[in-house]
Amino acid sequence: MISTVVCIVCPVSCEVKTDWDDDGVNKIENNLCRLALEYVEGELFDPRRTVTTSVPVDDGDWPLVSVRTDVPIPKAMLITAMDEITGLRVSAPVKTGDVILADILGTGANVVATREVAAKDE
Repeated sequence: MISTVVCIVCPVSCEVKTDWDDDGVNKIENNLCRLALEYVEGELFDPRRTVTTSVPVDDGDWPLVSVRTDVPIPKAMLITAMDEITGLRVSAPVKTGDVILADILGTGANVVATREVAAKDE
């Protein structure tokens, strides 16, 4: 098959022309760096995304804390992952990097806080 994949590894965003089949990528063209091949292979055979959202905080000086997965998860699992995260609540204080949910959906990815939320009293 022939496809065009926009590589987002660097700011150039090359439109990489790709010849591929079920066995892998046979050829790529129009890439300006060597990083494109790994990115294209990932997008074609195992697309992954980082989940970013927010979770309510009880007794915090902010009502929400921003969270994300610490590693990308399979793209096909994004909706199910969001369903898991939707029911979460945490109590203040929350520190950057705190694990809010470990090993989401058995992916090995943890949902971690990306900011601090102090308790109201602090």
